Amino acid sequence: MEAMSLSPAACLLCPQFWRLLGDRCYRLSIEKGVWTRAQKECEYQQSQLVVLRNVAERDELKAMAGVGNQPVWIGLQVSRNEWQWVDKSSFNSTDFGHLPVVENHCGTFKNSQVEEDECNGEHEWVCQKEPLRLQP
Repeated sequence: MEAMSLSPAACLLCPQFWRLLGDRCYRLSIEKGVWTRAQKECEYQQSQLVVLRNVAERDELKAMAGVGNQPVWIGLQVSRNEWQWVDKSSFNSTDFGHLPVVENHCGTFKNSQVEEDECNGEHEWVCQKEPLRLQP
């Protein structure tokens, strides 16, 4: 009988007041602000506004943001007449639905849906960052 060599999994840790969902850490703000303030507050915490890579992450964000009817800022904004995430990746309308392209509009998340609002609206926001990986 051959012994199987399995490499042990790393332990993923998030800072205090952050929540590990999937392979990333998330934090919901306790304040409200305009989109640019949300972006700066996330950067101050060595993080960024949430970027959704796929539908699974949308579902994780739903768990984080709760089931309330209040939208939260995410890392999506209109730039050069198209929707773009803060990490410069393109917005996938196939996964998240079509959003009208309107200058000075930014992305929100509400009731499991990606939506849009004027960037000077006041909402809570969700930051994300990579977890600390402890190898065994």
